[in-house]
Amino acid sequence: MKHSLTTRLFRLVMLLLLALPVLAAAQKLEIPFHLTPHFWASGIYSGGEGTSDEAILVAGHQVLISGAPWLRLHFGHVNLGARSYLTVTSRQDGATQRLDAGTLAQWYKTSAYFNGDAVDVKLYVAPRDRDIVVELKEVMVGEQVVAPESQCGPTDDRVPSSHPASGRIVSVGCTGWIISNGNHLTAGHCIGSSAATLQFNVPPSLSNGTIQHPGPQDQYSVNQSNWQFSNGGTGNDWAVFQVFNNSQTGLQPIQAQGSSFTVVQNLTAPNIRITGFGVDSNDPTRNQTQQTHLGPNAGSSGTTLRYRTDTEGGNSGSPVIDEATGNALGIHTHGGCTTSGTGNNSGTSAFLSAFWNALNSQPCSNIAQGDPASASSSQGNNVPGRANDGSTSTYWRSSSGGTQHWQVDLGSGTLNYDRVVIAWRSNRHARNYVVRVSNNSTFSTFTTVYTKTNGTGGTETVALSGAPRTERYVRLHMTLVNSSYYGVNDFKVCGTSTAAANKESAGEIATAPIPAEITLQPNYPNPFNPSTNISFSLPQALHVSLKIYNTIGAEVATLVNEVRERGNYTVTFDASQLTSGVYFSVLQAGEVRQVRRLVYMK
Repeated sequence: MKHSLTTRLFRLVMLLLLALPVLAAAQKLEIPFHLTPHFWASGIYSGGEGTSDEAILVAGHQVLISGAPWLRLHFGHVNLGARSYLTVTSRQDGATQRLDAGTLAQWYKTSAYFNGDAVDVKLYVAPRDRDIVVELKEVMVGEQVVAPESQCGPTDDRVPSSHPASGRIVSVGCTGWIISNGNHLTAGHCIGSSAATLQFNVPPSLSNGTIQHPGPQDQYSVNQSNWQFSNGGTGNDWAVFQVFNNSQTGLQPIQAQGSSFTVVQNLTAPNIRITGFGVDSNDPTRNQTQQTHLGPNAGSSGTTLRYRTDTEGGNSGSPVIDEATGNALGIHTHGGCTTSGTGNNSGTSAFLSAFWNALNSQPCSNIAQGDPASASSSQGNNVPGRANDGSTSTYWRSSSGGTQHWQVDLGSGTLNYDRVVIAWRSNRHARNYVVRVSNNSTFSTFTTVYTKTNGTGGTETVALSGAPRTERYVRLHMTLVNSSYYGVNDFKVCGTSTAAANKESAGEIATAPIPAEITLQPNYPNPFNPSTNISFSLPQALHVSLKIYNTIGAEVATLVNEVRERGNYTVTFDASQLTSGVYFSVLQAGEVRQVRRLVYMK
């Protein structure tokens, strides 16, 4: 009797709660994890003095957290010099990330996310690099996701989707997406230190709902130094952010995915689609994987979009899409629907002026030496080479005292930019040297010496006096104002025009790192219908055979059968003429043979 009374009281309370007005709730869902101490020190190594540029494997270590569904490494003290690097490889699926000094800084001294409970860490030391060392301090270990659903009505009507411009942000548990100028959007309440990585081509989750990760070639470290956002509640909740080039491919998401959303100002679209990464308790393998649903506009007005389209926790930041045109109208931010059929979900529309201005700002483009920006010294010896952070640089060595004049070429007069900041640092860190610029202000290492705003290209001259001692090198570079990551990128222009972005999207700026070993990456998407992309890497020119086989060992397709130069390659496998099921991609490169499992689902 007591039990039945308690049950009736519980049901009464729930009915009263359901009768209350529905409050909009932010729809992010943190990915659960815990940190486990795990210390390893590689030892200290120095490269030889020979003419070879080949890095040599000097140390290795296996990280094993038994039973973990996924891992991410956190490093302590690291010195990778100019050309040394480390690799992290999943023992479960073979996914590999290569990190040099520059990319490790961009990843904030962490690795990408890796599936399984074990990874191998290898350290490679390049000639002439000194005191190379890697220390590992702790490991992020994934946990199972358990979360309720709150869609519009009694059933969750979302279906799996694979829009290439929509990605997942971890570990915050939100959705982020690419827009046509190369920027990325999400909800303002998703922004913070846990908005660490933007992932595309996300694979199915485990049978208990625990998420899995794509390979490092589909993971991008979020640049946390220059995001713009507002967390002002419904109708004023938005974020514009950029990511660093991919550590494996050197590409931006808009280049790698070949897709983006165009954002427009419109409140009258009759049907609204939401495509994002919400939780799913009905089919755990779909949990926080990409799904989509279409629903009616529910009276959008002003800066607030309203719609009765199914969303869940993790959908925060998703594009709000006009079904008729495919254009994005704004950002999904809050859930207000209930399973009883009341309420509506909402987002921030592009009519919010601060959001509109931010999303149309030109993303900053890294400009390699001489393309289109360059720097040279009119005094002293120019020494082109590699910086300690791994990025391409121009050095000069002071040949005498007095003023050093730098000529900085910002391209043609048609290249407009918002801001250019020039800074210098000593290439060796034994001590800080001081220089004086033409206005007699004193600066030290990692210090801005010149800023120009709203420029139109051409050549600028910067005068540095009180040069460092003659045996030291000094490197001049341009970067974002207030950036705490001087040295990661030598030259950077933030422009209002698309000139710099066009060069980047054409592939003229980013260059992929030379692969360290033969690697067949997991295909993406997987499962797929009807086509999927298969990537592989070659450290040297080899005859390559890439073929597809069915489960009985019969060859069904030959994708590559020729000699390929060293580099990173991606080919497309179209299975539209085949039956659904399991297939295998087999890479034969020289004496190395690697196999991956593909799932074709019609």
